[in-house]
Amino acid sequence: MQNKEQLVAVYGSLRKSLHNHSLLAGSEYIGEYITEPIYDMYSVSGSYPGLIQHGSTSIHMEVYSVTDVVATNLDRLEGYKVGQEDSNHYNKVTVDTPFGKASLYIYNHSVKSMVKVESGNWVSFKEYVKTLMY
Repeated sequence: MQNKEQLVAVYGSLRKSLHNHSLLAGSEYIGEYITEPIYDMYSVSGSYPGLIQHGSTSIHMEVYSVTDVVATNLDRLEGYKVGQEDSNHYNKVTVDTPFGKASLYIYNHSVKSMVKVESGNWVSFKEYVKTLMY
């Protein structure tokens, strides 16, 4: 099986310095960018964000080049399975980034009772929440 590279855009717990970033170990960091204001981000139980389309917030993203093995591990983390789009925790879409087309995980549940991350930046949101705890 050939192990080809593909781009993935991450916005939450997979970003640098956050708890799931180790899943990207060995992956090439391509760069970061801020999206157009076409998404909204919500805090899912305070542990990780859920991103939805058709919003009004610009989102801070990091883009990585990952192998098939890493992509499969990311799918597992995000609760994504091809053909189960109705029941997945996140669904995967392809988006244009300044670095090329990349996979992006979109939250697949209601965000009705969740806190919106107005800044669109999960890293700064988590830092802000820490200050409230002390």
